[in-house]
Amino acid sequence: MKKKHINFLPNIDPRIFISFGVILLVSLFFLLYQYFRHVDCENANYYIHADEYSVNRMVEFYDNTEGAKSWEWDFGDGTAVDRRQRTLHSYKKPGEYIVKLKINGSCIHEKSVTITSISQAIGYLPVIMAPDVAFVGENVQFNAEKEGGVSWEWSFGETANTDALGKSPIYKFKTVGDKKITLIVNGDVEHIAVKTIYVAPKIIKAKQKIDIKSYEFEKPHIEFSLPMGDAQKDPLVDMLQHIPVSPKSIVEKDSVAVEKKAPEISNEQFQLLLNQVAAQVKTKDDFKDYLCERYTIPVVVNDEKLIPFDEFCRNIAGKKIKITTLRLSKDANNCVQNVNIHYKVKKWIAWKKG
Repeated sequence: MKKKHINFLPNIDPRIFISFGVILLVSLFFLLYQYFRHVDCENANYYIHADEYSVNRMVEFYDNTEGAKSWEWDFGDGTAVDRRQRTLHSYKKPGEYIVKLKINGSCIHEKSVTITSISQAIGYLPVIMAPDVAFVGENVQFNAEKEGGVSWEWSFGETANTDALGKSPIYKFKTVGDKKITLIVNGDVEHIAVKTIYVAPKIIKAKQKIDIKSYEFEKPHIEFSLPMGDAQKDPLVDMLQHIPVSPKSIVEKDSVAVEKKAPEISNEQFQLLLNQVAAQVKTKDDFKDYLCERYTIPVVVNDEKLIPFDEFCRNIAGKKIKITTLRLSKDANNCVQNVNIHYKVKKWIAWKKG
């Protein structure tokens, strides 16, 4: 009895298998292309920065989104689209502009930019009007000018507190010396007006007029002349030669500590530096000027833990991170006091909290 052979593949045209193979290869190629070209649209990493958001001032536009290959910047003022990753642009008229960024031809993001006609260098800071010299115990009139000013906080340099409120206060100084006058308008601590005046001692007026008739004039020089004869040696000269003299003391110069302000840095620029720390291009020492050399400032990570800044830099070094939000707190000298950050670390193919 002959054995029957079961054929699992019926007689099918080989061209069908070839067609399925081609379709499979094309699909695989498309999936790989989409994978390497994929951009997380919700977490695009770009920033817009300018020292002054005013007419004819340069504004910087930069995108650092992972996987981004092409960019289209629409500045919202009717000018041509810019296709560079980093570019500069200036606005000719004041107003509010909607900046649109298209990444890889699909992800579209928008940000609002307000351009003013007033430069911070001219007319932006409050102006203090006061005399350059004042006297102890006398009333000194102060005035201020600031467009849109509503609240006024004055400090007259004798205490660390606010000494007066109002646009035109009057103040009496109690001590002599240079006084640093500061004015904060509308609570804007980033733009403080400063003026230094000198406070002189109080003028003492004579109670009675001097009677010129009662004034005794100097005697003629003849009455002060020495007697005639040979000059005699003063015995004190020999005695002083045997008296020990103490060495001259070295007088130390007074040193006045100059208050130094940290350079300005935005949240986006700080975030770029942290990404470079993760890529092991930068270290904590590159933050020296912004932290005022305080590397132990607290860092709040994902609202869960609190660690020093230098330890945070060690934790992210060599890792692939994605920063979602970052907020800096600064003191009066513009030094960063603490950092609040939310970020994720890529482990294998998934993003997890750091």
